[in-house]
Amino acid sequence: MEIDFIGWYENSHGYKPFPWQVRLAEQIAAGEPPEYVSAPTSAGKTAIIAVWQWATENGYNVAKRLIYIVDRRLIVDSVTDYAESLGCHVVKMRGGTTVDDSWMMDPLEPRVIVSTVDQAGSRLLWRGYGVSAKVAPIHAALIGNDALIVLDEAHISTPFLITLQAVQKLRMNSDPPWHVVAMTATPGREVSSLTLDEADYVHPVLRKRLESRKLARLVSVEKSGFVTQLVREAKALQLACNGVVGVICNYAEQARKVFNRLDGEKVLLTGRVRPADKGRILNKYLPRMECGSRENRKPLFVVATQAIEVGADLDFDALVTQSAPIDSLRQRFGRLDRLGELEESLAVIVHKKLLSDDECPVYGKKLLNGTYAWLKRAQTKNGKLKGVDFGISVMDTTIASQPPPLRAPVEVRPFTAVNLRQLRQTEPPVRVDIAPWLHGESRDDISVSVVWRADLGKDENRWAEIVGAAPPVMDEAMPCPVYTVRKWLRNRPALADSQIVSGEQINPGNFLVVPVDYGGYDEWGWDANSHTPVEDIGNQTGAKVRLIGADENTNVQEALDRLGIKITNPVATPYAAGLVISSLNRRTKDKAVDLETHLVEVGKVAEELSANDTVRKAAYAHDLGKSDPRFQVMLGAQDIPLAKSAHPSPWAAKVALEWSGLPKDWRHEIASLAMLPSDASELLRYLVATHHGYARTILPVGGDPALWSNAGGPRWGNMTEKLNQEHGAWELAYMEALVRLADWKQSQQEQRDGI
Repeated sequence: MEIDFIGWYENSHGYKPFPWQVRLAEQIAAGEPPEYVSAPTSAGKTAIIAVWQWATENGYNVAKRLIYIVDRRLIVDSVTDYAESLGCHVVKMRGGTTVDDSWMMDPLEPRVIVSTVDQAGSRLLWRGYGVSAKVAPIHAALIGNDALIVLDEAHISTPFLITLQAVQKLRMNSDPPWHVVAMTATPGREVSSLTLDEADYVHPVLRKRLESRKLARLVSVEKSGFVTQLVREAKALQLACNGVVGVICNYAEQARKVFNRLDGEKVLLTGRVRPADKGRILNKYLPRMECGSRENRKPLFVVATQAIEVGADLDFDALVTQSAPIDSLRQRFGRLDRLGELEESLAVIVHKKLLSDDECPVYGKKLLNGTYAWLKRAQTKNGKLKGVDFGISVMDTTIASQPPPLRAPVEVRPFTAVNLRQLRQTEPPVRVDIAPWLHGESRDDISVSVVWRADLGKDENRWAEIVGAAPPVMDEAMPCPVYTVRKWLRNRPALADSQIVSGEQINPGNFLVVPVDYGGYDEWGWDANSHTPVEDIGNQTGAKVRLIGADENTNVQEALDRLGIKITNPVATPYAAGLVISSLNRRTKDKAVDLETHLVEVGKVAEELSANDTVRKAAYAHDLGKSDPRFQVMLGAQDIPLAKSAHPSPWAAKVALEWSGLPKDWRHEIASLAMLPSDASELLRYLVATHHGYARTILPVGGDPALWSNAGGPRWGNMTEKLNQEHGAWELAYMEALVRLADWKQSQQEQRDGI
């Protein structure tokens, strides 16, 4: 096995894996992934994706989905690029309205899903952000089954890790596999960690990274001189190294002030930037500051926040950083001489004297002052230089001999069986705030997304109509802490979820749209002090193009040419601020599908997806209720029963519905349920009834009380509770999802190819 993995890894990377990575491959191939992976920065933790891909390609019994979660949006792209370089089928989840859900259609196809905590966590807990209540169970099923959950830098996502561990206890012991691996470069006292051993410490490549010296000089300044000191130290290090100097601040506002005062070539990297703009910035500057770019480097200042602490494959020649807790500092120093090529590098830690917790709401005065006092005690002298060596091996020894102050444990709301019972009720949904299980009880750092649009006029009452004509997408949305945006907007209106709100009414998770003349943003991202109108990039990122101020007399093609935008078969639709241009949809009308063929083919698809006999039976029986004569009238059937109509127009469909005599809200799933044999199992009845996302907790009456009663409506709640207890909530949802996906896949093929 070792030779197999070593050769595969060398072929895909150009060099052999480290010894600890080989041990990881052995454990994953044996179906026993470690609970923790504790390896220092630059030791190659992301290679767990390579291990999974190797095991998948070689037929080992590993999960179909590797869900790699990292709570830094800036890192999601780099992990995605690495996975794609290995040949993985990758899905990226960062939020917004452009998340690709096509992966759901092939639950047996191996996938790497790279996600933030919010996106993967909300789906696992049945409340997927941007996911409808009827589809949420499928997301919960696919995240909660046949998955290897990898939580990178788990020490910054402690609440979610605790939630994942609670989910593990609430799940049933079942096949397919579901495991959680917590990875961190700053380990605690986990007894079951996979860590480096002697073979790693003597490995020639890894040894160089572990033993390189990173001497940090300590400087303490008053608040008034803090930014000036950071700028001064950065300039001095630039003169000394003539290369790439990183300057890392604890807050975006501080990073912006430092950036504005530095001369020469510079780049600002924070999490408060639109994805489209981030891509532009990284495309230009990343080749000059990433690992492997040291040859022929030119001077560059990289000013950043803690957004680059985790996972970013950056490689600085020198570093200036604001003081922070020891785990954050170690992450930041992981970007300094990342591969150990310099063997010795210089840094400065600048400590701002704090008088109250208000001056550092994230870390607190006690922790920062205590950490700085510990750093002063840890100083050593090397010739004329006095400082703290942040080389990995030296710092390990220093911490072992005199432990530093650590962050207080984050207050976490326990995730219990009662909570699960509430969350798995998705239709009708129970209102539950899931944020504490993702991020802890503190909500100050929970983000909102801000979009700037140029077509919002003075009439606020029309903003919802205007935005609805061309909805924003993820690439034009800037994430920012909710408290920061509240302060910035104050009493100015914004559009949130089709409602006009003011600053104090903004809630975590809101997707806000504001006029471009509000300012607050420039080419580098968020800048609350900027009053310059913001560029509207919706036409470059969205599916629709807005010609603001255009009318029926506008030459659409000429207007698109001026914008440099090409649209095939452009169609103009008037809206409140001009014209919306989209591509002509040449989709053919729906094709009629006969009922018997549909049931047989959906059953065959289910047989491909699952070996569970009840899942297969449910697929063959799911649409039996459509044989009701009234439903067939509604579908326009003539010679044979249909599963899907082919009405020539919406008007014809409406008339057919009126003629059918079906009660309002009549559900064919309940009719299918009533037609099952009297000895049908409760599981079969459940899977048939839930194939459109209803009846998961209670059976909807659907305008036909007699049918509802015959189908078992009065006893339905007790039955679903029993099934969830017997099979497990996520496991039951997985069987349900397989029936529904078999139906989706066959219906998709019927409309694409005919039958």
